[in-house]
Amino acid sequence: MKILLLSFYDLGKQPKIISELYKKLDNGSNQIDIVDYSIEEKDLTLDNYDVLGIYASMHTASVLAEQYLRDRKLPNKLFVFGLYANVFSEMFSDFQSIHSFDSDELESLLQVQLNPNYSFKHTVPDRTILPSITDYSHIVDGSNNLIAGSVETTYGCKHECTHCPVPIEFKGMFKTFGTEKIITDVTNQVEEGAKHISFNDPDFFNGPKHALKILELLNEKHPSITYDSTIKVEHILKYPDYFQELKNLNMLFVISAFETTNDHVLNILQKNHSSNDLNKAVELSLENNIDIRPTWMPFSPWTEQNDLISIIKLIENYKLRETVDPIQLTIKLLIPKNSLILKRPEMEEYLLNYDPASFSYAWRYKFPNIDNIQNELFTYVLQHESENEYTQYLGLVDILESHTGETLLNPEKYNQRIVPKLSETWFCCAEPNKIQLDRIKSNKALI
Repeated sequence: MKILLLSFYDLGKQPKIISELYKKLDNGSNQIDIVDYSIEEKDLTLDNYDVLGIYASMHTASVLAEQYLRDRKLPNKLFVFGLYANVFSEMFSDFQSIHSFDSDELESLLQVQLNPNYSFKHTVPDRTILPSITDYSHIVDGSNNLIAGSVETTYGCKHECTHCPVPIEFKGMFKTFGTEKIITDVTNQVEEGAKHISFNDPDFFNGPKHALKILELLNEKHPSITYDSTIKVEHILKYPDYFQELKNLNMLFVISAFETTNDHVLNILQKNHSSNDLNKAVELSLENNIDIRPTWMPFSPWTEQNDLISIIKLIENYKLRETVDPIQLTIKLLIPKNSLILKRPEMEEYLLNYDPASFSYAWRYKFPNIDNIQNELFTYVLQHESENEYTQYLGLVDILESHTGETLLNPEKYNQRIVPKLSETWFCCAEPNKIQLDRIKSNKALI
């Protein structure tokens, strides 16, 4: 049986789940081809295959997959997997949504016995069937450009933030991967040249004891490797002792979804943190010398002009200019099909039509002038993409100052730092924009 697996974008990382699926499908007789269109271009005749599997990892990947599949002749057997599998299969009804590799869903679809020894929890992915790890995101740190791998210690998430795609699928539940699987997967990537590993868990502290145990074991085995992770503000504050340990375990930086300084919006998003908690989280990171990289979603139906001022003031007060990717200051709320935010009564007044082609709902602002500000900020980033991010940040602040009449930049002399970051810094809850889509289509997203 000839099987084709396609990936379109996985946040700059190797599409590990495809290498997992490969192990499941590999029964000794299946011919399995894999293409990752985020970094390679191949002209394929899709209906030469018996089976086509699409990795709908997130919103951007689904949009790109829809554009690719449009008007193409497809095989008879079709399936989709990933966070956006259900959303994708609602638009492409011929695609069967696969929810678990450990179930018999795939065997029932393909009518063939697959690898009986496969276990999603324990089987080590075969990354050798993917494009080289060197083709994916790197750690950028001044003059250094280090190969970065990735791994997960858990899958799912115990939280139900209303704007996040993860709880749509996992409904507030998570499970851990086997320790041996995690350690072996990282070791394989280190042997391929990785100098840094990103933990791709939606929240590294979903199971903090498990996470620290894994990190300790990895440090023992690979003492020179550095790491980054994503941790909720709520968990940074709930587990300060665990957070403090991260610096001793080569955690280079922590990404945390601050989203906004508007407490009303934070409540609608069910983030379980307040604007004051953002200050506490930054202060804790500074005390422990752990770089924190806040991610923002400044634009939602309820955004007020003062929210944008408050975000810049927080960045300025704590001297975080280098840790904020300028594009983050332009990000809008994304509302996919079945989003939990659709259940919030605050959303009813501002929700517009669903657009199948973009896999999302349109919405309007409570304060229409905010739309103009967002457009102006995004246009600036689009037109100044070739400039360094520090210069872009200053330009965005200048635009906000022109709208508010306030002086937002800290008047004190600013000592610009060089801080480590990933070369690809997009996040799955964000509405994709022209910059991102054009980069991926031209295979330049990871440069």
